[in-house]
Amino acid sequence: MVEKQVGLLIQILPTDKRGEYLSKEFIDFSNKQGIRRQLTTSYTPQQNDVVEKKNQTILNMVQSTLAEREVPKSFWPEAVNWVVHILNKSPTRAVKNITPEEA
Repeated sequence: MVEKQVGLLIQILPTDKRGEYLSKEFIDFSNKQGIRRQLTTSYTPQQNDVVEKKNQTILNMVQSTLAEREVPKSFWPEAVNWVVHILNKSPTRAVKNITPEEA
């Protein structure tokens, strides 16, 4: 589905080392499709550039929001929830014509 949406073939698929990506069926499918698997360490978003960029965006938005309104850092959790809520309702290039929440 992804290949058809963007018109490009998947060449490398970064995944963690969790069970669903290590099954014989998935390995056989990847090999048959010519997809090179790139295994990352489980539970380490630092190895996923997309996740790392999104985390940085959230962090920057929270910091600037708290600083702009001089809100105490004790409101950090609420600010994170608000920022993620806003991002989920904002359009992105990743999903066209709908918001991440709708996707």
